Amino acid sequence: MSKVTKYFMKPLLLSILFALFFMQTTAWANQEPRILIENDGYKLAKYEPRQGLYIGAYVLQDSLINYDMAKFNELTGKKHASFFRYVGYGQPFPEDWFRDLQEVGAVPHIAWEPNDGLDVVQDDTYLRTFARKLNESGVPVFLRFASEMNGDWTAYSGDPEKYIEKWRLVHDVMAEEAPNVMMVWTVFTFPQSTILTYYPGDEYVDWVGVNIYNVVYHNDSIRHRADHEDPLELLDYVYNTFSERKPIQISEYGATHFTITDNMEYVDFAIAKITRMYEGLKTRYPRVKSIFYFDVNNIVDGVANRQINNYALTDNEEILTTYAGLISNTHYLSDIRENEEGHYDQELFLVQEGICSNQGTTYISSHAVRKHFGAQVTFQSSPKQLVITKGAKTFVLPVGEKPEANAAFISNGTSYVPLRIVTSELGYKISWNGAENLILVTR
Repeated sequence: MSKVTKYFMKPLLLSILFALFFMQTTAWANQEPRILIENDGYKLAKYEPRQGLYIGAYVLQDSLINYDMAKFNELTGKKHASFFRYVGYGQPFPEDWFRDLQEVGAVPHIAWEPNDGLDVVQDDTYLRTFARKLNESGVPVFLRFASEMNGDWTAYSGDPEKYIEKWRLVHDVMAEEAPNVMMVWTVFTFPQSTILTYYPGDEYVDWVGVNIYNVVYHNDSIRHRADHEDPLELLDYVYNTFSERKPIQISEYGATHFTITDNMEYVDFAIAKITRMYEGLKTRYPRVKSIFYFDVNNIVDGVANRQINNYALTDNEEILTTYAGLISNTHYLSDIRENEEGHYDQELFLVQEGICSNQGTTYISSHAVRKHFGAQVTFQSSPKQLVITKGAKTFVLPVGEKPEANAAFISNGTSYVPLRIVTSELGYKISWNGAENLILVTR
């Protein structure tokens, strides 16, 4: 049970919080459907699983379980594929921890942080030796170098040009010395405006990550409530921007169940947010291929300036049971798959190029037809019609002035076609998940 059980939230407030969450999670009922279309032209990244996602965690500050990864696996009822730890750039290679990982059958994920600034990152003995030791480990390694650079709280933010230079240096050394390393470029969920300025380029990144936390208040300020934030919406920017070309990793995720900001417990809040995240990933975000839970009570075990929230799973039976139930699903993988980098795979990609619905018919833009189905779309003016061609297959849709079930239409210069007709004509299958307002289009 929680170490802070002397603080209780009034039942009415808990009910209100849960009701707000329920309204939030069912809000998509009034939104356009989420459409995922199977694409067979994607090449797998390094150690990317074809299906499912790796489960991982951070437990090295969980004093309640004596920082024990095996104990964490026991309590959660499932072996985790990976655990992570922070290593300051310049610190020794964590050999003891690598041995501990072998005992629990997990692979390492290192958050390697140049906390003395980027100038210390050089092609020198330290970098080369660290890389060689990573290679000698003989296992796949997630290397999350200089993450959360998009914020202003790290010693390596503020100079995107230098950041990219140093990232590429580390990448190139790892490519030479440690081909078992996956370079994971990880941002914080906000600010979003600076994210792209720090991106080193597709050829220098294996996985793209994002750190996401659900808290009741931002910055320990009672004036800055954050309990309305949806963890999946916090994922959206990174997912929408990068998921078509890189596997996505949630490098850190946590949901608070107690905060010193108001000295109140939020167990139902944590359960709702964790459930929303781990359930949503299974169906709505298929390009997320790994997630790491931040199992720490920062109030007790955190660094001095972060002793605000309790994210631990292990000190609350309800939350622990919820998490264990969620990851018991076979979608959550306990072992790293073999490396099939460069092999083609059928992946589900999100349609972002224009969706609209009218009287039960879902339409997608002609741009989406070109991109996701590989078809040509040609407009003819007399009579008004769209000619859609893919290989030897050609079909024609009349173009009307407004949405009709069996015709295309044009709005603000963009043509839209009924998804049902396109999938049928091009030999795809379509399935509908009404509970999640989700459409799957597969071969």
